[in-house]
Amino acid sequence: MSEYSRVMNPSVPPLADGLPMIGSLLPLVQNADGFFKTQYTKHGSCYRVRVLGSEFTVLGGPDAVEAMNQNAGEFDAWQTWENIIREFGGRHVITMLEGERHLKYRKATRAGFSKSRVLEGIPSVIALARDALEAVPIGQPFSLMSFVQRLVADAVGTLTLGRKPGAHLAAFMTWWHTQLAVNLIGSKPSSALRRRQYLEAKMSIRAFAQEILDAEDAPSSYINDLKTLMRDDPELMNSEELLFMALMPYVAGLDTVVNVVSLTLYELYCRPQWLTSVQNESRAVLEAGFPPEAMRDLKTLHAAVLETMRYHTIANLPTRHAKADFVFQGYQIKTGQKLMMHMNAASRDPKLFLEPDRYDPARFLAPRNEHKQPGAMNPYGAGAHTCLGAGMAEALMAVLIVTCTTTGKLALYPADYRMKPFQSAQLLLDAKLRFVRVS
Repeated sequence: MSEYSRVMNPSVPPLADGLPMIGSLLPLVQNADGFFKTQYTKHGSCYRVRVLGSEFTVLGGPDAVEAMNQNAGEFDAWQTWENIIREFGGRHVITMLEGERHLKYRKATRAGFSKSRVLEGIPSVIALARDALEAVPIGQPFSLMSFVQRLVADAVGTLTLGRKPGAHLAAFMTWWHTQLAVNLIGSKPSSALRRRQYLEAKMSIRAFAQEILDAEDAPSSYINDLKTLMRDDPELMNSEELLFMALMPYVAGLDTVVNVVSLTLYELYCRPQWLTSVQNESRAVLEAGFPPEAMRDLKTLHAAVLETMRYHTIANLPTRHAKADFVFQGYQIKTGQKLMMHMNAASRDPKLFLEPDRYDPARFLAPRNEHKQPGAMNPYGAGAHTCLGAGMAEALMAVLIVTCTTTGKLALYPADYRMKPFQSAQLLLDAKLRFVRVS
């Protein structure tokens, strides 16, 4: 397979800390991010985790990034996503596929999630954000998470599909978060997919997706590309899978982009000196009309966003399953094993990041540039399944944060509030985290 697979006598990965019978259940429930950080420090880039009667193996840090980059079929995400798409009515989706089929699917969806969508639509995204801010009553505290959820869904929906989710946003969140909790995170039982609230949400979003597919007034190039793929290769995409993909722009950023924007705003408003620096950069760019090329001038903002993604575990660990026996860092991985790819394990490694438990955007600015070390930062994944919308996400986050920090006249409410530690497995931010618009 690669250098990491050629070992004469591979051994079984060490077992993570736990208790008899229940294994590592308690620390995973109480603080999963902290648990994985501790086990990476103790065991390195490969260890096993037992929870009740099940077991999975964690591959972490730069070694996991290398494994994702070099993967030649030893593991895939088919089982991870199969239940989600089958429950919807389809057979497979882009996240499950490998090789030529994945590349063909990816080519058909690339334009819809490209960075150019945001760069060409900067004025409309700024207008969306300003309208949303002006709709907030002055002096009335509001949920930051709810505000950013609506803002991101409206922006991505407008850019990719030409329409906002409107009243369907709550249904999108119910459907998507239930699927993630049941089939990706495992925090809810499968019975959650039979509850009335979920079934009604699923029916609502399917009807909305069909409206999008049937629309003739403002056809989306993203939808047209998908329809072309279905017409040319019906074995790769059928009508149910087309319907599923029509929903993706509304949920693609519901967790990652929303959490990064929200947490960056929170961290900046807790640190006036960094907020002022970001505001000064942003005002200069806005006064110039925010030309697309000015995106590169937002160095402090970019550093703050990267530090947010390093300091907070934004995305859950991607799940894979071994398709063949292979060796990873001297440890034997058997066919069928469930794998958790902890690629961001290095984010708190003191060998890579100075004082890693401190929020400090300066680490991403010259001369430090700590993120440029091999394997240090991989917030969008690695290998063939690197996030398709990474460029779009970066540009969209920049425009939204620029607008909120410069024209929003916002403040943390109360000013001394400190949010509960963010846990990626919970999907949502501290519900009590609020901002207020000031005069």
